[in-house]
Amino acid sequence: MQLFGGKKKGKHSGTAFSSQPPRRRNDDYSEELFLLDSLDDTPTTSAVRQQYVQPTNKKVEEIVAERNKKGKKKKAGKVILIILLVLAILAAGAYVAVEYFLDPPDQNGDGLDGTKPTGTQVEGRKDGVYTFLVAGTDQISNNTDTIMIGSFDTKNGKLNVVSIPRDTLTNIQHEVKKANAAYHYASYYKDIEGSSYYGVDPIQSMRQELVKSMLGFDVDSYVLVNLEACEQVVDAIGGVEFDVPLDMNYDSNKQDLHIHINKGVQTLSGEQFVQIMRFRSAYSGGDLDRIEMQHKLLKALADQMLTLGNVPNAAKVAQIVSDNMQTDLSVENIAYFIKEFIKLDKEDVQFMTMPKIEAGNVFGYSYVFTDIDAWLDMVNEYINPWDTDVTVNNVDIITVKDGNFYSTTGELNGGISSFLSYNTNDSLAYAQVLQWVPSTNTQDKDVTENDGTA
Repeated sequence: MQLFGGKKKGKHSGTAFSSQPPRRRNDDYSEELFLLDSLDDTPTTSAVRQQYVQPTNKKVEEIVAERNKKGKKKKAGKVILIILLVLAILAAGAYVAVEYFLDPPDQNGDGLDGTKPTGTQVEGRKDGVYTFLVAGTDQISNNTDTIMIGSFDTKNGKLNVVSIPRDTLTNIQHEVKKANAAYHYASYYKDIEGSSYYGVDPIQSMRQELVKSMLGFDVDSYVLVNLEACEQVVDAIGGVEFDVPLDMNYDSNKQDLHIHINKGVQTLSGEQFVQIMRFRSAYSGGDLDRIEMQHKLLKALADQMLTLGNVPNAAKVAQIVSDNMQTDLSVENIAYFIKEFIKLDKEDVQFMTMPKIEAGNVFGYSYVFTDIDAWLDMVNEYINPWDTDVTVNNVDIITVKDGNFYSTTGELNGGISSFLSYNTNDSLAYAQVLQWVPSTNTQDKDVTENDGTA
């Protein structure tokens, strides 16, 4: 027999109630007393009634108060349990979103230049290693004054970024044979019929003429930086603490650039961060000092992103990058990288600069001359995603040493006379173009690695 029916909308239902109508419940009665008074007067119910009524001398008010207190505890326990269950469901949903809606980018499968017949599949790609190009254009000439090649090893938790100085001498067809001109020429001529760049994607042209020539392979993805996006990212994470090494004052109405930042430790806003990235006028070492400053800034930005407090900002940063930068990465790709990035420790992020023999002039224009052997060592140790090492046979690099041009292919694109401001009165007009032979160049290598510390 069912003694008490199940509750339904706050009332009890069951079959053990008397056919006589129950007494009206008085406010002084407890729930148990009211229910027992409603039952048939049988030996069973009488015994139950005795259990509730006989053992206590408490007043009805005390019994009611105790029951209300117990009821509140039970209700509070149920509320807490419900909250915990909801949080568990939300956490599970977030985990599913992270694991199933983040998407690593495709990896380039072309292999190293000159190592395979066209159309064949290359094996030997390192697991979990992604390469990328980051290029930043100036606002006037559309030159890519910031050129960085990165390798993100998500399996071993390492992020390496190498800067190529904008004035690096490159073996391209243009009269200005600088690294920052590769994008500029394609961008300028892409809409001009009859041009060799007509209809060409400037980024793809840059990847072919500069990136593959310098690395021996193409990168997996690229980001063309919009400085406004950098400003938004810095503001989104609450600014970046940075020790500004000198007073920075510069005004250019032409560039709409006005920089006035005092020396010392401070939290940079997004606008100030970008201004320091662009500042170059007071550096004795010119663009190379500017690159070192950029590395320190980016290291500070990376450190700030890796703080626990900025983990919730990851989705916001991914959306900013997607909305404000030209890239072949999807929002899911960017979110995947950010998810992997926040697993890193600060010492897992390293910035470097391309090794140089020296900086000099070619027909009156400043250039940086690559130390080819040291550069290939750096590429293989920090950037190369393939199991096979890059050699001089995979790259097309030109440099100047001891008054002559040296080329990994033995050729100078367009010849010496193709340089802007070529002048027969210049000694380089009579230089030779020689084949670069590895390991025969004994000059000390100027390899710059910058971990972002002062």
